[in-house]
Amino acid sequence: MRHPISKIVALALVAPLAGGMLLATPASAAPAQVPAAVKAAAKPFSSFTVSVSAPKKAKAGSKITYKIRATNKGPYPADAFYMGGLLPKHSKITVIYGPEGTTCDTYEDGFWCWSPSVLEIDDYETIAITVKLGKKSGRTAEAILGVDSYDVPTGAENLSRDELERLGNKNWFFMKKVKTGIVR
Repeated sequence: MRHPISKIVALALVAPLAGGMLLATPASAAPAQVPAAVKAAAKPFSSFTVSVSAPKKAKAGSKITYKIRATNKGPYPADAFYMGGLLPKHSKITVIYGPEGTTCDTYEDGFWCWSPSVLEIDDYETIAITVKLGKKSGRTAEAILGVDSYDVPTGAENLSRDELERLGNKNWFFMKKVKTGIVR
């Protein structure tokens, strides 16, 4: 007698399940421990809401001012965060406005500024970066700006961004893309 393939497949799927039910622990047994490999999704020490303003249009060779406003939404005060990002191609920074003590530098992943202040929950900080566009700018000047926030353990508050990365500290980006049309 020939058995249809569907019956064979169904039997192959049901047999292991039925055998497993015979060996199942009773409901009164203690719940199984969650393996260490299964962890809750990581969350930043300080998350931010970011707003970035820029003009809608500019002439090639003119200046554009980007204003970045970052608000700490917690759950902890922010003591290691950097504001900045990627500026448009063919542009050069001319002026930076920020809180007193703000320091800025260029890194592999963009232009970043940091201030010595600690942002409490719901506090904000604003910086303004003015760039001069090159005469060879394309049709749009595109920038990706915002906050790079690090989870810094106690005792490492005074380390530089390079040191935090070298030590493998987790960082979180809160970025916005802004586009300015280039008119000729």
